Amino acid sequence: MKRLVLLSALLLGLSACTPALQKPTLSDTPETAGTQETAEEASSAPSGSTVPESAVSMPESLQAMDLAVLPYDEIRLVYHFTQFDPPLSGYYTMSQNGHWGLMRNDGSMVLPCEFDQPIAMCSDSAPQQPAWLAFKEDADASFWTSAGQYLTTVGEGRICHAEHCGPGYELYFWDENADQMFAYIGNLGPGMPTHISPGQQESRGWWFPTQPGTLIQESWGPDVNYDAGASFRYRSAEGTALNNYEYQQAELFYNGALLAAARRGDKWVYLDGYGKEVTSPVYDPVYWNIWADTGYASPLLNGYAAVSRDEKYGLLDSAGLEYLPCEYQGIVWDGGLGWLKLDDGWHAFRIPSAAVPTPAPYGQTDEEDALRLVPLTTVFPDTYPGNGRRTDYTTIRDDNLNVRAGPGTQYEKIGSIPPGSAVRELGTSSTVPGWTFVLYQDWLRGWVSTQYLE
Repeated sequence: MKRLVLLSALLLGLSACTPALQKPTLSDTPETAGTQETAEEASSAPSGSTVPESAVSMPESLQAMDLAVLPYDEIRLVYHFTQFDPPLSGYYTMSQNGHWGLMRNDGSMVLPCEFDQPIAMCSDSAPQQPAWLAFKEDADASFWTSAGQYLTTVGEGRICHAEHCGPGYELYFWDENADQMFAYIGNLGPGMPTHISPGQQESRGWWFPTQPGTLIQESWGPDVNYDAGASFRYRSAEGTALNNYEYQQAELFYNGALLAAARRGDKWVYLDGYGKEVTSPVYDPVYWNIWADTGYASPLLNGYAAVSRDEKYGLLDSAGLEYLPCEYQGIVWDGGLGWLKLDDGWHAFRIPSAAVPTPAPYGQTDEEDALRLVPLTTVFPDTYPGNGRRTDYTTIRDDNLNVRAGPGTQYEKIGSIPPGSAVRELGTSSTVPGWTFVLYQDWLRGWVSTQYLE
């Protein structure tokens, strides 16, 4: 029986430098967006260099890096064990003689090729450090102790014993009966139906891979009834469909990427923010989950994606053209530093037109989206503080200040805030003056009377 072990590590966050995708208007979208004819035309000609008859040298479209040639059989992107998160940048998982290990994207080894399956990334986040998922059959306690000590020595974290680890998820649903879009966010157990915030819309590229779902009431609160095997459609936060296609797998427009990858039938296709499929559905997965039973196409990472068709590999650009045609034995690209498999091994490269990302210190994250976890049972604000406007207030009521689910005393009381407490304004209502939507102690979100804020 295989033993699951998680090895903690420091993350080198590589930020994507793709130009931000602006939310399109569907009036600009053709009725036939994503038709087969358009997709075939778009992918008919590569935009990069041609392939030499013998793949022994770096193509001119790539910048060769002065790093050692690697002897591995395979190198893959690192799967992130969570729903709708891109693969991990800064690291790759590699194999030799049927066993897998972990390396930084510059080729330096983190874990040797001693594991039974590709190394993956757990969904844990600070302050609970990220963790590596690794399988090794029949390994004894001394092996894991040595592995933990080694990771500590090289500055890559500690061993996590998986007592509380599990896949975080953020799913998106369209309830046709309620005519409502919502997110479903949780970890391990049942999630919580929530509003889709402006921050989610911007970071997810405005269009969400959505399945049909029905809101229901359970003993613990609101929940959603859905078929996990149902097809996906891309929809806006208001529920508008992006195109007429249904997809069996669908990825987000990560970090403002101009294209998203989706599986239609047995093959993957890339589509843009107007619903147009800019490639044919011809691509195969390039990395897999930790059980190796579900494969994924690479998202655009810093404007490019490693792609595979007909058991050969290449690079796709943000226009949907093969910047490097699918004629090579293997290729990986994490947005910063890639590796191309030639006849003598894996060679490091950069893409000249892709800006070099700057690694962020471990623990440094984007500012939290405080409106991301507002439950559907709470009225969502429709007006938000502008840049430079004051948002920090103190409650001045003599006794506890009621927090309500909506802007008015007719709404349910969902909590209270003691006198003299600090709160943060998250928004207001354009139709009901005198009420402010606040955040208290990073967990209580709701409406309070504005007259009791100073």
